[in-house]
Amino acid sequence: MIPMRSTILPSVWFWIGLLGVSASPQQSNLLQNPRADDGTNYWRVYGDATVEQTGDGNWRFVVRNKGYLIQDVTLPDGSVGKYLLLIGRASSERINPDGAITGLPYLYGYMMEGGDSSGGRIKSYLQGQQMLCAAKNPNEWVTVAGIFEVAAGTGAIRFFLNQAERAGVPQNGSAARFDDLGLYLFSTAEEAKSFVQFYNAQR
Repeated sequence: MIPMRSTILPSVWFWIGLLGVSASPQQSNLLQNPRADDGTNYWRVYGDATVEQTGDGNWRFVVRNKGYLIQDVTLPDGSVGKYLLLIGRASSERINPDGAITGLPYLYGYMMEGGDSSGGRIKSYLQGQQMLCAAKNPNEWVTVAGIFEVAAGTGAIRFFLNQAERAGVPQNGSAARFDDLGLYLFSTAEEAKSFVQFYNAQR
């Protein structure tokens, strides 16, 4: 299981309401193959995780039964002190009437030491905020996102596509789906918040 705590807490920032600031559509996405158009290339696959194509030809990532996918991203020089945005669209076949999170898709991440993402020490865990799918209905697509200040010594990010599980509520094979993923770097938290508005306006 992926750990859900850290002894080194990152400085986290998230939006409280809308800022009304325009965001640039030219912002560079640090993820490779963020829409599954190239299958699972650039992603490491664990357990019951894959890609699937819809009837209109669109591809998306799918995880079931606690499967997950990972992509490691080396940050450009000068990233410390800037703000990361992890964002995507997610939907779940399973919405539990009692509010249990089992089956829901969620984004997750690590800040990792050094530029070699394959073996760097974990500096902090990127979680919380709006990174768990909050859909109210099965197969409803919603935005999942979180904004984090890049900690000193961070050289890489590990980006996860996960499926949540509450103790005592097992998986049942339902699908958690992801699409339109992004890992973006901004000079300020306000710029990151503004980009979320732009992202949602395109949906």
